[in-house]
Amino acid sequence: MKAKRRALAERREMVGHTQETLAEFVGVEPTTVGRWERGETSPQPWSRPKLVEALGVSVEQLDTMLAEGQPVEQEPPGAGGFLDSDAAEDPFDDPERDPVLITPWHHRGTVEAAVLLSGGVRVKRRDILFLTGMALTAPAHQWLIHDPGPLMSGLAGRRVSTTLADRFTDMIPELRAMDDVAGGGSVLSLAQQQFGVVAELLDQASYDEPTGRRFHVVLAELGQLCGWAAYDDDQQGLAQRYYVTALRAAHSGDDRPLGAHILSCIAEQAARQGRPAEAVTLIETALAGVRGQQTPRLLAELHIRQACALAALRDVSACTTAVSRARAYVEPREEDPPWLYWVRRAEITSFAGICLLQVGQADQAAALIEEGIALFDESCVRDRQICLARLAEALAQPGKQRDLDAAAGRGMEAIRLAEGLDSNRSADLLRDLSHQLSPHAKVECETSWSGRGSSRRHRPSP
Repeated sequence: MKAKRRALAERREMVGHTQETLAEFVGVEPTTVGRWERGETSPQPWSRPKLVEALGVSVEQLDTMLAEGQPVEQEPPGAGGFLDSDAAEDPFDDPERDPVLITPWHHRGTVEAAVLLSGGVRVKRRDILFLTGMALTAPAHQWLIHDPGPLMSGLAGRRVSTTLADRFTDMIPELRAMDDVAGGGSVLSLAQQQFGVVAELLDQASYDEPTGRRFHVVLAELGQLCGWAAYDDDQQGLAQRYYVTALRAAHSGDDRPLGAHILSCIAEQAARQGRPAEAVTLIETALAGVRGQQTPRLLAELHIRQACALAALRDVSACTTAVSRARAYVEPREEDPPWLYWVRRAEITSFAGICLLQVGQADQAAALIEEGIALFDESCVRDRQICLARLAEALAQPGKQRDLDAAAGRGMEAIRLAEGLDSNRSADLLRDLSHQLSPHAKVECETSWSGRGSSRRHRPSP
């Protein structure tokens, strides 16, 4: 069933645009505008400022128009959704029935949500309802106000120990490393398998309270990784469900810093999906909830993601303050948990530059991104690719840093790195870059897609 956005189509007609003229103004294909109005897809964050300008509405008014019809994916009869029965019975399409959101905020509720997400329902569709507003921020509030309750398991299942939990913990860094090199599309199914195994153990095995808390922490780390991989693979609603389940597991495991880390991931996704105000709320909640247990690098992570959200809100002063704080806290310490491995000077410096680029400070942005790229380890393929594309964007902007030849060169480097990545986020970034550079006629970028994979042909313009 298509959820049409009638208000969006009516506003377009009211201001005198056809689908073709609106598409030309925004920089997309006319068929893309048609999909927006039919509720099949939503505008990417980069296109929304142009869309606001073309329609003569505020950001809030545009959000209201887009909320009229949530993106849905049509499936042939019998293809199934999450459930073996009708897709209309899909609990993830309704926040008031969504098991990840409504099960009680305690150990058993967390286990039930994890089991449903990993095996109790068949997660096949890519376009699960994307959470916004209170549905998105409510789990953060629950995490903040509740204390972890007593944790008990059944006595009938096989006994498990912390040694087994440690075995799962040892696997997670390898999955993270694979994600860095190959992208979320290559890692998601593997991480989901491990998540499902741990959820089943928590559901059916017997264990003492310390072991149960240890397994919840493992479930939280795997859930965060599943969420990150789904986000990178552009399965936004699925990513949110894994993130929220991971947050619940971190709470049951009594690991506040890990919960704050997961909230920062939810915030990054929200900011990139056009919900920066909610991202700021999530980061503020994380900072409040982790007070007294934070490490410097966790603060660096929280502040750099706060800066990204503030940049999207065009709050230049607050953004630059958050950037300064992130850069001040980035030095590693022995007490840092392993999931903060990515918070290094290269990433924080580069992402600080990306934030400044978003608020229009392209000259400072180019210098910081260039500095960060020089510090990257060769294994950080996707992060380097993202930063190279952003550097190309910065070099193409007006200002003393402008160098169109260098922008084209950096863009080509980003394209070469993307060829080995299974990352829809990286592919989307290249498409955005192509739109931004096309007026300069410096780089021609042709992309053809086939199924989940992609083949890309890029060549300099004559």
